[in-house]
Amino acid sequence: MEYFTIAKYQDWEIDQDWTSSENDKFLKKGNERVRITSHKNKIQIKRSLTFNRYTKTWIYDKKSAVLRAYVMCFNQFPIAIGKFYNENGILIKETDHDEPYSFSLKELILKIKKEHDIDIDDNKQNVVVSRRIEDKIKKPVYEVYLPSKDSIGKRDYILIDGTTGDVLFETAYYSHDNQLTPPFDQYLYSLESKEKEDNAYFKTYKGKSYTKIEWERFLDECHENYEERNTSINFWGNVLNRK
Repeated sequence: MEYFTIAKYQDWEIDQDWTSSENDKFLKKGNERVRITSHKNKIQIKRSLTFNRYTKTWIYDKKSAVLRAYVMCFNQFPIAIGKFYNENGILIKETDHDEPYSFSLKELILKIKKEHDIDIDDNKQNVVVSRRIEDKIKKPVYEVYLPSKDSIGKRDYILIDGTTGDVLFETAYYSHDNQLTPPFDQYLYSLESKEKEDNAYFKTYKGKSYTKIEWERFLDECHENYEERNTSINFWGNVLNRK
């Protein structure tokens, strides 16, 4: 069982980069930072490091000081195993926030570093990273916003499949453009356009009309049939040549 105790932070100093109050204190110790917030029924401890984007948060019952919840975050979204405790401090529930994402956060960090030469784990970088289960496309996704190397004030947007790690959509935009269609909405529009194109009339062959997607299937089938015929011919040719 874990309890909150303010004595743990007696050797920490006030962080002058923030404004502290009686119920909301900002403390620091070396590269470590902590925010202690007192609410009506709970006390929240949020700890972080100055050089990366990870935070750890503990929530305690204000009256009993017993730990009630713990969560770890990266850039504001929960990761790893979240834990929840009852009023007696006994673990009653765990939530695996990484479970829907076969393409892990670590893999995402490596991918962006390799392909864009930007470390999204570095707190000094002007980047934004989020992830969610996107109901509109029925899959987990990461959204990454990077400073563009083309122009100051321009941002690069990358939408990544949270299962495969494939890039689903990329675009660039100026952050001061108030008329901009949100990048994810642009992606949805591109899907709608592609669906219309795939299902529109494409061509006629031997009196039959095909949509684009039907024509592509037809060509695939023709290719498979061709390969099967060639395999069969080569097989019997080899058998006959042995005689």
